[in-house]
Amino acid sequence: MTKRIGFSLVTILAISILQVRGAEVPTVIDRPAADAGPTEVSVGIWIVDISNIDSAQQSFTAEIALVLRWKDPRLAHTGSGVVRYPLEQVWHPRVGIANETASVIRKLPEWGEVEPDGTLIYRQRYAGAFTQPLRLRSFPFDRQTFRIQLVAVRYRPNELKFVPDQTWIREGLRQASGIASSITLPDWTVEKWDARTLPYTLTPGLEFSGYAFEFTAARNIGHYILKVILPLVLIVIMSWVVFWTEPTNSNTQFSVAVTSMLTLIAYRFAVDTQLPRLPYMTRLDALFLTSTLLVFFSLIEVLVTTVLDNNQQSERAKKLDRYCRVIFPAIFVIASIAIFAHPRG
Repeated sequence: MTKRIGFSLVTILAISILQVRGAEVPTVIDRPAADAGPTEVSVGIWIVDISNIDSAQQSFTAEIALVLRWKDPRLAHTGSGVVRYPLEQVWHPRVGIANETASVIRKLPEWGEVEPDGTLIYRQRYAGAFTQPLRLRSFPFDRQTFRIQLVAVRYRPNELKFVPDQTWIREGLRQASGIASSITLPDWTVEKWDARTLPYTLTPGLEFSGYAFEFTAARNIGHYILKVILPLVLIVIMSWVVFWTEPTNSNTQFSVAVTSMLTLIAYRFAVDTQLPRLPYMTRLDALFLTSTLLVFFSLIEVLVTTVLDNNQQSERAKKLDRYCRVIFPAIFVIASIAIFAHPRG
């Protein structure tokens, strides 16, 4: 009972303060000037940080600052400052982020600040993971486009129109959007970004008003060259040692070939954790497949030369080894060029 009385007193006090400042608690939440065409809502969006891009989960983690601004003459007041209302007490576009996950939190309270002329400003800061389907055929030499999709879940494009915030543009922000220069994303490089009006299609024929911020990032390949591709090449080269080993020493040849195969398989399992289960092959998959086949055929070659040597055909076995010293490296070089020659995508 004491808590209820205290809450009632706080509510009465808040209403009194609003009235003193020249504003009344609004009682209508329908769209302002609904008969005059679509309501215009200006958008300012700023990517404060991008901390991670998870290819396996097909998501990225970011912190986003959002400012929405619209005019509602019904909220005009005679005070000299701003009046704050809980969003549920006034009309607002009910903007959500279509591709946010359950981990996204809102760091600011759900308030709207009303200026004397009835301009209402809503500020929010989102932090968490956002889903993004990725095209990974060129992995790890890929370039991806990521999107923050705002959507007004109750309004069609002919009822509500999103536009870039002119206040931010006058302050020097192109398209009233941008990305901080000091983001903590370690393994990607942001190349460009764009912000535009983009309706959100829920189902065919059901379209809501929307606004999208997109940025394109390229994966930094230094890590993959030094820690994935180079060791993989060395494992394949290690398997070619059998071509320089005498056929009479078959135990050593088999040991090298089998060790190379097992090392390659274990290495493949370690790398696979970085990607989802894709229905297609990436560039790195193609390199792994080529390497696996070459190591496997080197094992087959050892078996053949061993059989030849056991049948007193040592010269034929040595001749086969000499051919393989050229054929296997040539196949590997040609296949690698074919895999990695085309541009990043």
